[in-house]
Amino acid sequence: MRRSMAVRRASVTVCAGVGLLLAALSARPATAQGFGYAAIAVSPSTLWSGAEKGTTTLASVENGALQYCQAKGAKDCKVYSAVNSCVALATAATPVPNPFGVGSGPTREGAAAQALAECTKGGGINCVVNLAPCGSDDVRFASPLPLPPGGKPGSVDPALVGLWALNVNGGIWVWQISANGTDTSHSEATDGTLPQAGTFTANNGKYTLHSIATQWDDLGTYTMQGTTAMVMTGKLGTGTWYRIAADPVYGGPASGPASKR
Repeated sequence: MRRSMAVRRASVTVCAGVGLLLAALSARPATAQGFGYAAIAVSPSTLWSGAEKGTTTLASVENGALQYCQAKGAKDCKVYSAVNSCVALATAATPVPNPFGVGSGPTREGAAAQALAECTKGGGINCVVNLAPCGSDDVRFASPLPLPPGGKPGSVDPALVGLWALNVNGGIWVWQISANGTDTSHSEATDGTLPQAGTFTANNGKYTLHSIATQWDDLGTYTMQGTTAMVMTGKLGTGTWYRIAADPVYGGPASGPASKR
């Protein structure tokens, strides 16, 4: 996230958001009530993009992604969509026209892996995933990103590995820390904070964070309070994160091919 991972916000109840965040991290099949749609739109010439998801109609979700892309001034936006699954967009770390990749699959991680492979195949260098909506994502919040590749195994204090939440105005921030030295976070609050993903190190009470999604770097200190809370002090202040799970839960199979419009 662009804001410090340690920033303090007004308190809300973490437990109320646990079900929401696990659903957001998961790519689950549609409910009995209908289908879930996900779409991205990307301009090959500018790499401006947009994403949308929902349960109304495939056409409306595709149109939403297209409008987000075109709102940035792009004239050549292409739309890719998926039904009851996920779709992802990957671009080079330093965006240049044309090299990008799109993938789809029943899980966010699978769609992202395919997008990264397609981006690299197309000539992209150090490709990163910057959009990864799923049809089952909560429409109130920006879709989270999957854990990125890379990182340094063994660079993270084992006590920090897992899924954490921070109370903020209007909801919670969700932070996933991986043992391989990568992390991802997203907001389940009405603050408009963008998802981030990047590399993370933490040892001996000190941490560093480098986001490859939002061009944000942070560093500071952390103190464990038992096994279920950690107090972190970074660039923008101090906050207490509460453990939600040792490992995130990902959803089961979904179906439906991706399509391009």
